[in-house]
Amino acid sequence: MAHAPGEDGVRAEPNLTAMLDLVMQLLMYFILCANFSAQEYNEDVKLPEAQSARPASKGEGDVLWLNVLVNGNVKPLGKDEMDAGELRDWLQKRYLDALSHSKDGKNHTAIILRAHRDAHYEAVYKVMQICKEEKFTEFKLHAKKTAGD
Repeated sequence: MAHAPGEDGVRAEPNLTAMLDLVMQLLMYFILCANFSAQEYNEDVKLPEAQSARPASKGEGDVLWLNVLVNGNVKPLGKDEMDAGELRDWLQKRYLDALSHSKDGKNHTAIILRAHRDAHYEAVYKVMQICKEEKFTEFKLHAKKTAGD
């Protein structure tokens, strides 16, 4: 944007390079953040309905998202589908990682369990038992709010 010449004939041309660079960096940051938050929801898992379902709070802290599929296998957020043995090994590594980052030497990681509505209760219970055996004690079960409420 050019301004009319002043009394001495000098024109002012603003340099927008720095501002455009900042805008592009902010845009890329928000695109990346939006992409990661969308991964929390696995389209393979159709949640059961519950009257008392509430929206997930953003202040969850350290969490592990586990999706229990119809076949009983588990698909952690951002990982491939795994059976019970692979889940146990993966949880052992997550437990050790949580302890290494803990200030008080305790595991404060919550397991957010999203079970498919057609998954057998036995599969969900088995996943919870494996988590308890690997020293994860805080669980949150996700469901979809009933449409009539």
